[in-house]
Amino acid sequence: MSSSLPRTPNNIRAEITTLIFTQAFPFSFSIFWRMAVVLPVMFIGLALYSFVGTLLGFLVGLLFPALSFLMFFLIMASSTVLPTLIGTRMGLQAKGVQPSTRLRGLFLPAMIYGAVEGLSATLIIGLVIAFSVAVISPDLLQQNEVSDLVLQYADTPWVGPGMLSLVVVFLSVCSIRASLLVPITSASIGRDPDGLHYTPFRHFRASFGPLFGLTIFSYVGMIAMHAVLIAVLILSGFAESLHADLLEFGDMTQGTATIRPLWSLLGLFFIYMLIGTWAFSLQCAGGVLGYLHLRDSGPRLSDLIEANQKAAKDPKEQSAPRMSAEDLRALRKSRETGNR
Repeated sequence: MSSSLPRTPNNIRAEITTLIFTQAFPFSFSIFWRMAVVLPVMFIGLALYSFVGTLLGFLVGLLFPALSFLMFFLIMASSTVLPTLIGTRMGLQAKGVQPSTRLRGLFLPAMIYGAVEGLSATLIIGLVIAFSVAVISPDLLQQNEVSDLVLQYADTPWVGPGMLSLVVVFLSVCSIRASLLVPITSASIGRDPDGLHYTPFRHFRASFGPLFGLTIFSYVGMIAMHAVLIAVLILSGFAESLHADLLEFGDMTQGTATIRPLWSLLGLFFIYMLIGTWAFSLQCAGGVLGYLHLRDSGPRLSDLIEANQKAAKDPKEQSAPRMSAEDLRALRKSRETGNR
């Protein structure tokens, strides 16, 4: 006799959450090594992309100042989403899913989702700051000097609410990224899980629970690994060498020292980049697994549409049941509702 729990919707949802969350960690390393291989090229490409975009924004700003800020915002925002698009694309390819778009097709989705994340984060931060100031002390807005602010409020219990505000902002930003991971994954290959052409923001908040947890863990893990790295450098005595290299780098920028490669700084920078790459890889792994779950659950609408198109051309073909356009729209709407 089987002792398994009954297959209720809550149990199925819990199984899916556990499956995505547990599989994402080993799968993240499959994405990580691929991104690590192309990391130098990707870093240089993003730097050139940001430089060219900023330069174009400056030139456009000479004629239309408002457009200059808009272009700069879109370039910076899209730069934060492009690594995720590339990572999810690599993850799907590792699972045998081939993209239907070229890499240049990633820039428009990166701008769209980057703008959504940027505007949402800005709005949330603004609301939290306004609320914190109103609750903690309205007099904060009247302070003119930082020293006066510190001396006046050093003995007041505002640190707790301030930390709570940071937590709220952090969780909100993680919530936005988790909600967009599956749509970003679809955009990375130009195709929705059911095989139809990519639709922006479709499956928004799909598999939100496990993806929210993975996003939080990725950022917290990245911060923790950075802190451990700093502690190791201090305990090993290597921090003094890094400090000397930083001073030499400052002299190089001022033209008072010969320009030469500072391998310690380059190595530290590369390690920091690898840590950040792993954090993005974990998010990408969650997005890919959420995408594959939607693909593998239920019928593929593209197959149904293709079968009905064949049946319309050849009435004798009865390999699949005939569905009306209204039935197809109703089925698609029910699947979108069920996957949210």
